[in-house]
Amino acid sequence: MGIWIYASETLYEAKASLMLKFGREHIVRPEVGSDKFSRFNEENVVQSEISILTSRDLAKRVVADLGVHNVYPEFWSSPPKDTDRAVEAAAGILVARLLPEHVKDSNVVQISFLHAEPEMAATVLNTLIEFLKVKHLQVFSDPQASFLAKQLHDYQVQLERSEENLQAFKSKHDLSSPLVEQQGRFLDQRAGLDSEYKTIKNRLQGLAGKIASLDVQMKTILENIPVSTVEEGGNLEKAKAELFALKREEQKLLTRYTETSFPVLNLRKEIDQMEKFILSEQKNERVNTVASGKKAMYSQLEREQFGAVSESTTLQSSSQVIALQIEDLDKKIQRLDLLNKELIVLERQRAADEQNYQLYLKKVEEAKVSEEMDRLKMSNISVIQPAEIPRKPAGRPTDLKLILGALFGLMMGIGFGFMVEYLEGSYTRPEQAANDLNLPLLASFGQKL
Repeated sequence: MGIWIYASETLYEAKASLMLKFGREHIVRPEVGSDKFSRFNEENVVQSEISILTSRDLAKRVVADLGVHNVYPEFWSSPPKDTDRAVEAAAGILVARLLPEHVKDSNVVQISFLHAEPEMAATVLNTLIEFLKVKHLQVFSDPQASFLAKQLHDYQVQLERSEENLQAFKSKHDLSSPLVEQQGRFLDQRAGLDSEYKTIKNRLQGLAGKIASLDVQMKTILENIPVSTVEEGGNLEKAKAELFALKREEQKLLTRYTETSFPVLNLRKEIDQMEKFILSEQKNERVNTVASGKKAMYSQLEREQFGAVSESTTLQSSSQVIALQIEDLDKKIQRLDLLNKELIVLERQRAADEQNYQLYLKKVEEAKVSEEMDRLKMSNISVIQPAEIPRKPAGRPTDLKLILGALFGLMMGIGFGFMVEYLEGSYTRPEQAANDLNLPLLASFGQKL
């Protein structure tokens, strides 16, 4: 047993320490939607790295790079019959002798590797760490720059199309100024016209009552009082004064309306009637005599009635014009409301396309930076302590193992002797026979051969 222990294979243990930093590859960003991201659980990240470290694929890369004949020459035949099988067998032994351990409450992983040659133990472990960095980037990297660039181009086309639609809509409907300002101006105009329209309606109601009252008074004067004449009159002069006032009103209306507008035409009808009245009065005029008494009162009422009717006609025309203007403004305001709804849809689409474009522009930049870092093999694995050549074999010293083996062999020999004696069927001492036969021992004779 001691010789077997002394002759058994001596292994050397190389050790290294790694620091796992949490970086870009441990952050998950959605390809579509918002720009929010989520991070991996730290414990899961460490366990994932240990799984990558102990993967057979990684071990096969190390064996293939260093050569099976250098790492485990016992699996190598010259000339080699099956290289793939030799690499597979060597990788299995490498994984079995690889011992990673996660240091509690930290991001540190300690790695141990056993090999019969101390130099090869350190070389294999350091090579394994270098391949781990490459494998780490392959596993966690997600090359998306080309895909995201295509998406960015599509969103850019959509953004340009939505901007063109928006500009075409504004040009088609002459939206040089914001719709809110146009609506405000139209609403202010409508409020002013509505106030003027109500004032005219109130005035018309007052004139209607006045005309009705004048009709009643004129009928009373005609039925009860005869006509007489007296000196001094002035109906003609008053009529001329009213004609002058009407012509001044005509000039004012022409500054606001056209020649064919309702207020101007109605006012000119009043001027024609007043001119006819003046011509009629001039024909019937008599020197130094005018109608007076009750007849003079009738004439005054008649003039008042004529003025009220003329004013009522003018106000009615004005109210019709204002009503048309209010109706036109209502149509314009309603049209602006519809245009505003369409404009909101176009602006919302443009804003959504702009947001998507900016989002993917940022993602493309991040993807390019990430791919460049992958190309430069910039991983988040840092080597705290690389593997060094071990100076002593792993486990107990060889001399101590030999002593322990000798003691163990001695104990096994003694035990084996007792077991053989127990299992043997013959007697080796006289006392055994006396005890089994239940007879006294009288004498014993020894014999030497």
